Amino acid sequence: MKQFFQTILDRYISDDHKVDNSSYLYDTLVKKLPREIRDRLNDPDLLVKGSMGQGNKTLYPWVSILNKNITTSTQHGIYVCYLFRSDMKGFYLVLQQGITYFENKYGREKYKIAELISNYIRNEIDDLTFSKDPIDLHASKGSLGYGYEKTTIIQKYYRSGELEENVLVEDLNKMIEIYAFIIKHFNSNKYEDIVEEILDYERIHNAKSLNLDVDEASKVIQENLNEDGTEPYDLNRQLNQVEPKVDTSEKFKRITNPIPKKIDYLKKAKDDAKTGLIGEKLVLDYERNRLLNDRRLEDYADKIEWIASKSDYYGYDIKSYDIIDNEVKEIHIEVKSTKSKVDTKFQVSKGEVDASKKDKDIYFVYRLYNINSIKVSFYRVRGEIEDNFDLDPITFMATYRGPNIQA
Repeated sequence: MKQFFQTILDRYISDDHKVDNSSYLYDTLVKKLPREIRDRLNDPDLLVKGSMGQGNKTLYPWVSILNKNITTSTQHGIYVCYLFRSDMKGFYLVLQQGITYFENKYGREKYKIAELISNYIRNEIDDLTFSKDPIDLHASKGSLGYGYEKTTIIQKYYRSGELEENVLVEDLNKMIEIYAFIIKHFNSNKYEDIVEEILDYERIHNAKSLNLDVDEASKVIQENLNEDGTEPYDLNRQLNQVEPKVDTSEKFKRITNPIPKKIDYLKKAKDDAKTGLIGEKLVLDYERNRLLNDRRLEDYADKIEWIASKSDYYGYDIKSYDIIDNEVKEIHIEVKSTKSKVDTKFQVSKGEVDASKKDKDIYFVYRLYNINSIKVSFYRVRGEIEDNFDLDPITFMATYRGPNIQA
């Protein structure tokens, strides 16, 4: 491998500027070096290709290694690649993405999106063999080489005249291991689906505002509720605050919270979702009115956010404001609603429990029940969920720990 790389570095600039498939340089870059790499890896899933351009020679020749289960083209997907600098003073071994995919899909935002995906993948790699710093191909902005620079995930640089065969081989094998590790986590998903999953997470995680005021959010919820025609537009529910647990009882459960003989799980899921939306709408309206009726808080009414419309990731449904320790502070509200006529047990997620621990001073649970009536009862409690409610283990998540080896 060493001699092939050095030959390319030594001859690339001085050779004819046209691509000549009969030249020694072409034979080395496009045929001999890829064949050498292919033989060393000996993996039928890996394709090895070399290129020096078409017509005129490219400033940035390359040899790529692609897992055909992810991609068969350097224009798309993730692959391993040797990239040569335009001044031929050295080359890089990189883990890279195809810039053409981002250009076709995202246009002007191609570099921004490509870097975002690269950053995510880069931060998930713990290996210290390779650098996470940007590469420098001496490329002009907007050129193909500039795109290569923006899509590189990890890299190692090799300087002309200082190449060592054993280092080249060891580094290649290590990079292929990392490549395989990433592909394993793709779980047979298409590359473009993986990109969208990462982007969706980033959009949710870094979202600053919904750009919806409370009236608009309430309207969106009402439109969702009315899709099946079962929720009248003129139904004017109101929240009636009560003391926590005053109605709680384990008696007469068949009346207050009847269980059907055979559960229609699809219908139950739909009913539960509808109940949740009704509750969130009521709390949004309640919070807006509460803030507007308090001179210290009235300016914050238009800053209320319906967080649940973004994602369940945050562990709460609504961001609002309240006076805490004589200061106006942001509060996080988790809404729990039920059609039951009395306060009954309800399910909480690990994310909600964790969020209540992290933000215990500003975390509130609004418990709504008798949700189908005109006068909906509710109470609110502040602090950690486990401090305010008794939690029963409902679901245990299991991860295989490996073989149970006994002495």
